[in-house]
Amino acid sequence: MQDFDGTSRKISQSGLNTSKNRLIVFIICLGISVFIWFLIVLSKESFTTIDYPVIFENNPGNYVLSGRQDSILSFTISSGGVALLTMKYMSSRVPIKIDLTNVKVKKDGDYFRASIPASDYAGNIIKRLNLSEEHVSVSPEFINLRFEAMTGRKVKIIPKLRLGFEKQFRLTDSLKTVPDSVNILGQKDIINNIQFIETIEKEVVHIDKPQIVKVGLAIPEGLHNIKLVPDVAEVYILAEEFTESTIEIPVICPNTELKIKTFPDQVKITYNVGLKDFSRVSNDMFLAHVSYSEGDSSAKLKVNIVRSPSFITVVRIEPEDVEFLVLKQ
Repeated sequence: MQDFDGTSRKISQSGLNTSKNRLIVFIICLGISVFIWFLIVLSKESFTTIDYPVIFENNPGNYVLSGRQDSILSFTISSGGVALLTMKYMSSRVPIKIDLTNVKVKKDGDYFRASIPASDYAGNIIKRLNLSEEHVSVSPEFINLRFEAMTGRKVKIIPKLRLGFEKQFRLTDSLKTVPDSVNILGQKDIINNIQFIETIEKEVVHIDKPQIVKVGLAIPEGLHNIKLVPDVAEVYILAEEFTESTIEIPVICPNTELKIKTFPDQVKITYNVGLKDFSRVSNDMFLAHVSYSEGDSSAKLKVNIVRSPSFITVVRIEPEDVEFLVLKQ
């Protein structure tokens, strides 16, 4: 009886193994069939569309692009499925650059228009994809562009320099640009929002004498369809050697009818001055004020230098605050 049960189990196990093997064989055959079918489908000629972005460079004459332009060229390609998959999903989409320098522009109402055959730029894509012309069609057939005449506006140039001076040297005056302004050419609604133009950022170090730096002008970020005339400027760096000196001047309280006495009644001003201007400095070029209003509970008044020569730089005031006494009239 035991031998019979053992034999039955062996037969049952053998049957399960046979069914499992048949299932595995079926799955393998199915996979091979699907793969062969997929290859057959891909080998047949079919169509796909690949879009390429368009970038416009340069403007014709004194015209500027206006409004929205056709910025995509669609290439419909017929080829084998494998090749199409490769072109559509694995090839790079380098933008098509179109130079507008020699485009012929025609008047159309308040604007100017131009039309460029897309086929002029299809050859580059055909060559890039290694195809023949009969396998490629491009849409739209013409790239339609709208222009408007450039308008001009003059704005101030602001120098954007990072300066590094040698010891005992400094600016004797603010940076100056020649020319001090630039003409902006472009669409009216764009250039009207530009209040100034900066130079390209530049570092100038080891400055120990006056010098002139030629630097380009920077088109504001995000704006491409504008021109700057001129597109460079000269920046004058007026630097010279300086020395430090001091001077003492009286403190005045001018904005009250009360008599105010300060302690001390004079302040010492430390300033930097160019060597060539050192002898020009005199006491009457400076004026130190304090401000007091009746009922003020402050214990001290702040000293303000309200007048000083334009060719010096005040370093410090000693003291910065003074005690005071209101005298009876």
